[in-house]
Amino acid sequence: MRSWRRSWLRLRRQGRFLLGVYLVLVALGAALYALIARLREVPAEELTNRLLVFLLTLFDLTLMVVVLFVLLRSVFKLFVERRLGIIGSRFRMKLLVSYLLLILVPAVLISLLATSLFSHLASSWFSAPVEAVVQAGASLAEGVRRESEERSLRCAQAMAAHLSAVEPRRRAAELERLHFSGKNHLSALFGENGPVVELLEPMRTAALRLPSLTASELSHAGTRVDRVSRVLVVRAWVPLGDGAVVVCGEVWREDVTAAQARLAQAAASYQALKLQRPAITATLVLSFGGIALVVVFAAVWTGLYLSRSFTEPLMALAATTAAVAEGAELAEVPVPGEDEVALLVASFNSMVRRLRAQEQELRATVARLDAVLGAIRAGILWLDRERSAVRGNPAAAAMLGLPALCEGSVPLAKLADHGLGRLVEVISSAASGYRSSLTLYPGGAPKHLEVTVVALGRGPEVSGWVVALEDITQLLRAQRQAAWSEVARQIAHQIKNPLTPIRLAAERIARHFAQNRNDLGEVIPAGCRAIVDHVRSMQELLDAFSRYAKLPPVQRRPVDGEEFLQQVVRLYQGVKPGVEVKLEASLAQRRVWLDRDLFRQVVVNLLDNALEASTPPGEVVVRAFWEGEEMVLEVLDRGPGLPVEDPELLFQPFFSSKGRGSGVGLAVVLRIVTDHGGTVRLEPREGGGVRAVVRIPGGEP
Repeated sequence: MRSWRRSWLRLRRQGRFLLGVYLVLVALGAALYALIARLREVPAEELTNRLLVFLLTLFDLTLMVVVLFVLLRSVFKLFVERRLGIIGSRFRMKLLVSYLLLILVPAVLISLLATSLFSHLASSWFSAPVEAVVQAGASLAEGVRRESEERSLRCAQAMAAHLSAVEPRRRAAELERLHFSGKNHLSALFGENGPVVELLEPMRTAALRLPSLTASELSHAGTRVDRVSRVLVVRAWVPLGDGAVVVCGEVWREDVTAAQARLAQAAASYQALKLQRPAITATLVLSFGGIALVVVFAAVWTGLYLSRSFTEPLMALAATTAAVAEGAELAEVPVPGEDEVALLVASFNSMVRRLRAQEQELRATVARLDAVLGAIRAGILWLDRERSAVRGNPAAAAMLGLPALCEGSVPLAKLADHGLGRLVEVISSAASGYRSSLTLYPGGAPKHLEVTVVALGRGPEVSGWVVALEDITQLLRAQRQAAWSEVARQIAHQIKNPLTPIRLAAERIARHFAQNRNDLGEVIPAGCRAIVDHVRSMQELLDAFSRYAKLPPVQRRPVDGEEFLQQVVRLYQGVKPGVEVKLEASLAQRRVWLDRDLFRQVVVNLLDNALEASTPPGEVVVRAFWEGEEMVLEVLDRGPGLPVEDPELLFQPFFSSKGRGSGVGLAVVLRIVTDHGGTVRLEPREGGGVRAVVRIPGGEP
């Protein structure tokens, strides 16, 4: 850096010395030329013009020599560097040649064209037609002014003739009417003591301060032209017989006023320029030639400078980029100075540093993510934006029986070949936030999965999809075992209750029989009736359990949901007087996949409970509608509400809050809905009553 600065200072000092020598020589040449012209007694104005032409010619010749020297020297140097194979020489040569062609060719063409054009223009400027046009312009400006005076005078005469027949006290109002009806620029009425009314068009004269008209001027008809601000004001006046004076005028627009002034000025300037035609032509040609040479010199110098300043850091960037493209590690490039290219290099280095940090962070994140995905028991699938390819973690591969999922991307359609067609359909069409339970058969064995689909991004910015799989097979089996354990406990409890009175009745009969008591004839029938009643109760309990345990497997078929519900609800019309059963269904757009016979039992059990809880007058409402991929069934009543704090207790087998019945109705509902892959819940209804909500997947299984 220091050596570069020393070289630059040395070159700058040499340049100043050469420039000083050149200026001294030019001054001596100009003085000599002026002395020779003075000895020949050349007029001062002509001497100035000749001296200017001499200096311009000398300046042009000097620039031509400098441009040729710099250009040839640079081209020769680049040619030698190219032959030696120095990196960047080819690019610098192309850059310099391209830059020169873009500047030099247009500059030369424009110089030649301008020289011809100036010569032609000089001839046309001072031709007879031009002179005639200039004179005609001056005459036109004068004629327009006179015509404006005549129009103003005629307007004043017409207004005076009209106002002379009007009473003096009404003249002001009449003048105002004439002003606006005639769209005059300026109208006024003067009395013996001064102006009575003055009317000006605001758009033209709002900013004008017009000179006052003297009494001597108003004593007789006349006109007056004043230049006020940047406009020309023409006024004409005509006296009335009783001492009043009517004034009418025009206000020229600024552009018209300026045009009139320019026409007059052009005539005077033209005559002065006509005398300096030769000097003007030479000066223009030489000046433009000098400008063209300056542009060419600047282009050459700029091209050389840019070729050096651009190529060195750019070549370094190119070399680094090529190395990175070949697999090398990210490396920074030395910053060359403080210009824009240096800013580019600094930005590149900053990008390299950020990429290094991001790469390290990404690797760490990927490592952590791989560790997490490998450790969690939930299956995770991730798909591309089009949901055409899928990958998974080891847990997902184990769940689905596809080890290839954790080794690389697998076409999503390929999963259907392994008994996962239902999962493929859900993943392909599900919206973000979809959540449902599926029963799949990977390898032929049933497996129950909880599926959740989430989009990465929103709307058109979705970049991919994530599917979470949770194996709930063991959970469902444990829940089923727990349910059966609870059923066994409830059955034992229900059987134990009647066994005590049976035992007591038998013991009483035996005791009375052993003692041969007189009331034996009464005790035996009474004890037998008690035993028979409790045995019958136990038989009913066992029959209910048998029905609950022997529910057939679900056979889902497409069903017209509205027609199905109408058939069931129609059976309950008028069953309980004073309680109306209504159906509100909106399922007409598609069919529902369910087991018609089993699901009828769900609706019947819910309606039985709702009708039993309702008291006249009242109503039970059955609603059915689609919510995403699920069909929602609601049964609403206005009964006393939930009898227990935890509604889940009502779904346990043999649990009853009524003190009668088998207590398996809601348990059957839960069993059937669960077998359909759905959910059921009871919740308090706003305003009183209970809302039973059933949700089942309504699509094809």
